[in-house]
Amino acid sequence: SPLPAMVCDAAFKCDRDQQAQLLGNVILCGGGACIGGTTSTGDTLPPDYHYAMTDRLRDEVESIIHTHTPGWRVKVLSPNIPERAICSWLGGSILGSLGTFHDMWITRKEYEEFGPSIVNRKCP
Repeated sequence: SPLPAMVCDAAFKCDRDQQAQLLGNVILCGGGACIGGTTSTGDTLPPDYHYAMTDRLRDEVESIIHTHTPGWRVKVLSPNIPERAICSWLGGSILGSLGTFHDMWITRKEYEEFGPSIVNRKCP
């Protein structure tokens, strides 16, 4: 499934009251968002491709959502390429540094005793 469709599907699975807010805060990050190279016609992508990528995603998501809800605006944010590649690590380090994060840890023994349901107990 193409990325714009996945963004729309994720938003539409949430409460209607939250959909516009979610679509107004789309963040494009991760290693896959750093892919450069050439277009389908073989043309080399410009150096500012990461900006063009966010604009394209916004335009394609808006074209999908405007069939259901005209007027909704989509905002796609993205860090520069160097930060985009390590966003997951940055988020994990922030989460790991929170004082309350250790309360959510699940030990192997707990998982074996309670199974997957332990996640809902420890991380409500």
